[in-house]
Amino acid sequence: MTLEERITKLEAESDIRRLKARYLNACDRKDVPAIRACFTKDAVIDFPPLGEFDVDGLIGIFTQMAVSTSVIDSHHGHNAEITINGDKAEAIWNLGFATINPDDNSFRLLAGFYTDKYERQNGKWLMIYTRSEPRKIIDGKLEESSTSAHLIKDTI
Repeated sequence: MTLEERITKLEAESDIRRLKARYLNACDRKDVPAIRACFTKDAVIDFPPLGEFDVDGLIGIFTQMAVSTSVIDSHHGHNAEITINGDKAEAIWNLGFATINPDDNSFRLLAGFYTDKYERQNGKWLMIYTRSEPRKIIDGKLEESSTSAHLIKDTI
């Protein structure tokens, strides 16, 4: 592999890492336009047990489960294994997810994997497929006396 090919591959991996970070951060911010911008128009999203759907389906479910609620989410994607093949790529990510509903003090901790496929279109990497597969889910309720949760609104 030439130096130029190696640099191109490293830049692609870096772009894909930033794309995944943008997506996960957009989910935590409940930023629907930013989420949509991470996908191709014909992307397939497969989130068992919710089902398989297109980007509009993802936005609909996300709006119902997160945007229109007071839940606070924290998505963490790490340990990426990224394979670049020209203008296409695949990756496996380890997902750490936590959510709390301050309305009833319920919470969920989830560990799982993302399996993604990417495509470079007009010089920009986008997701064309993503599957989130849960490995372990822990649901619970916080006791009033054991913790205090504070929601700090963004002022930016």
